[in-house]
Amino acid sequence: MYRYAHRTIQRCCAEIDLKHYFGVILYNISEVCTMKRNLLICALGFIIAFHFPHETQAQLRKANRALERGNHTEAMELASELMTEKPDDHKTWDLLARIHDAQAAQASQISMEEYIIHVQEMVAAYNKVAELRSQEADNINNRLQLFYMQSFNQGIEQFNNAQAVADDEGLQAEHFQNSAKYFQASSIASPDSSGAYINWAYALLGAGDSQAAIEPLKLALEYGEPEIELYSFLARIYLTSDRASDAVPLLEKAVEDFPDNSELQSYLLNAYSETGQDDRALEKYAEAVTNNPENEIYRYNYGSLLLQRELFDDAIEQLMVAVEINPQYVDAYYNLGAAYINKANTVQKKITALDDEMRERDDELSAEEEQSMMEDIDDLVEERKALYQLSIAPLESAKEYAEQEEERSVQEICAALFQAYAQTGQDEAKIMSVSECAGM
Repeated sequence: MYRYAHRTIQRCCAEIDLKHYFGVILYNISEVCTMKRNLLICALGFIIAFHFPHETQAQLRKANRALERGNHTEAMELASELMTEKPDDHKTWDLLARIHDAQAAQASQISMEEYIIHVQEMVAAYNKVAELRSQEADNINNRLQLFYMQSFNQGIEQFNNAQAVADDEGLQAEHFQNSAKYFQASSIASPDSSGAYINWAYALLGAGDSQAAIEPLKLALEYGEPEIELYSFLARIYLTSDRASDAVPLLEKAVEDFPDNSELQSYLLNAYSETGQDDRALEKYAEAVTNNPENEIYRYNYGSLLLQRELFDDAIEQLMVAVEINPQYVDAYYNLGAAYINKANTVQKKITALDDEMRERDDELSAEEEQSMMEDIDDLVEERKALYQLSIAPLESAKEYAEQEEERSVQEICAALFQAYAQTGQDEAKIMSVSECAGM
């Protein structure tokens, strides 16, 4: 009976609740603009000067006219023929990019998969133009940034639409999926934009597609600054989908970045437990305590692991330091009290074993042997009582501080205090004072 981190995962990981995060404004387009050096298109009004050499080939002119008429099929057929004839002609690649761009612009008429394919092909073709003709690099970059901004704004619009129809789950999920599509497109056009990855992930989580959100969450952490929320979302997805082995390295990095975050610490303990790495958990937290001796969360988690292993004295030492560092640490007080009670219970097992032995050997024990065993039992009874007595102070502190926290249950604490009071012969009034909150 102790509060160990893996017990909390069933509660906190049962459902990923985005309501808190949906109250946070998405990475908006003005922020994106400030991140792009030398990006002229962030002004309210802007002009991009496109430079195209005069096209002399009849087939190329014909393909461009087809594109202008909106006949994408004809334009693509002609572009394919040109690609076969002149695969290294930058004008052909430019045409191909513009065809895919035009097809992507019809996003509302095609599936998400088709839309993303067109965006990928467009970006690949534009990059090929820049590769074949370096003079066009700036022009191509401007085109991609323009597409980035347009798709990013469409993602925000769809996200806001989703929030506006919270009473219609089906329609809301559709808007979130569309939002994810546009943010994914933004990330393709500008792969180093962490904002696009973050919003793509949040849109997918809003649509209830947590598995699909794994990729953008990983990319957001790769390209952006570490964020507690990103680590937390990704860890919970792993831990609730039988991927604890993936959660371990993620959370080890997370607690390095945020050593004072108790939620990430608890998730790491859960991941170790789920993957059967209890020895590794002990090793990692022993190292963490050595390197950060004033971190009460490390002390608490290390003490809780020791308590789980029934290394009571070592656990007590760590938990006592935890409450010295943080005198209002409810869980540490509770586990400290639990360590004394659990140790008392092991003493009780010794008492029971000696008593059973005396009964079994009643006919063969000499008077001296019987007296010696009785004295041993008496000593153990006193030790058990002393341990219960030691559990009272931390449990009372746990109850006191827990009652100061809103919606904090004290039932487990009261149940432990009831046991401690009864085993130490406290007066009836004191015992009854905790029986009600213990649910008895």
